[in-house]
Amino acid sequence: MALSIVLAAALTAALVVPRGVAPEAVPEPIIDRIEQTARDEQEAERAARAAGGLPFEVRSVGEAYRNWGRAAFAHEDVAPQLAEQLQRLAQVASHAHGDESLLDLRALQAQLFVRSLALGSEPEPTRERRELGGDFFALGLEHGWFGSGPEAAEPHELLTLFRVHWADVLGLGRRHPFAPTLNEWRVYYRFLLAQPISDGPEREGDVRRKLGYVAALAEHDRNYPFHLARGVLLYQLGNPLGAATELRAHLLQHPDGPWTLRARNYLAACGAALAE
Repeated sequence: MALSIVLAAALTAALVVPRGVAPEAVPEPIIDRIEQTARDEQEAERAARAAGGLPFEVRSVGEAYRNWGRAAFAHEDVAPQLAEQLQRLAQVASHAHGDESLLDLRALQAQLFVRSLALGSEPEPTRERRELGGDFFALGLEHGWFGSGPEAAEPHELLTLFRVHWADVLGLGRRHPFAPTLNEWRVYYRFLLAQPISDGPEREGDVRRKLGYVAALAEHDRNYPFHLARGVLLYQLGNPLGAATELRAHLLQHPDGPWTLRARNYLAACGAALAE
């Protein structure tokens, strides 16, 4: 009995007493998978409806979007002018037919883009991919989002990334019902935060971009552990003092919770680094 009590006490101490663990894992936003599935089904219904026919003004938006995509992918000087024309056409279509038809168009073009990526093993710049993806497709090619490596996006992530991109290009990204939902923002930034960090000269830039993603996500998701994420990334930038400040802020806000022990362990690692 005495031995079992001693072992239990030792185990409890091991779980409670912080131990230095180098901050590596940026916390992921929590995604509501039920809501995500429902959204994907809704978007599939929209795409099917759009495939059955859209009003002329809405089809004009779709064609203008493809014209812009070709120019944006090739970094042509006319891309900004085509974007302005596209935004004007979107306003005309919205006034004539309401937002629902534009949402149907977006769903169809998102579906076509993701399907085009599934047609071949290599993400070559086909006409469909260039027109629908534009500079988003160019960026994804550069970072390996459409391949089979650790950087690659899942189909549901691509659909979300595309919808956010499409609305932004049309100047609708901040307007309901085109603005992303909280769950979509979580999917969007979860993908970006999960991207590998380079070990080469690009490392600092990768980490600083993730600091930007964390700040942007926190503007939408009040439940995201902002200070903990910043602490992890500042440590990875070689700033243990700044990391310790953020980790302490997290523990002040969340003295108990799912991240508490991890934050304490990270804080212990910062203390060890500062003592060296």
